[in-house]
Amino acid sequence: MKPGRAVVVLALAQGAATVAHAGAGGTEFQTVYDQISGWTNGVLGKTLAISSLLVGLGIGVIKQSVMAAVVGVSMALVAGFGPGAIDGVITVGHSIVVPI
Repeated sequence: MKPGRAVVVLALAQGAATVAHAGAGGTEFQTVYDQISGWTNGVLGKTLAISSLLVGLGIGVIKQSVMAAVVGVSMALVAGFGPGAIDGVITVGHSIVVPI
């Protein structure tokens, strides 16, 4: 193996070990997570979803193109369902009791 490749392999191995350890803990960010999650699941998230839908529909009418309306609908769907989907995907995994 060439010396340059060995350095890359070692760097990737070190990065993988750091990532595996990063999943344990993080309680110091819980208040930030709760605040942002409350915004996206609350009135602010609904307001942004409806606003993006209306802006997309308005631009679609002005440009006489359905693509702007599709982007507006897509943004509204992501704003509405995205936080719950992300939370579901991340919390499905088993928690690491003992850090690696």
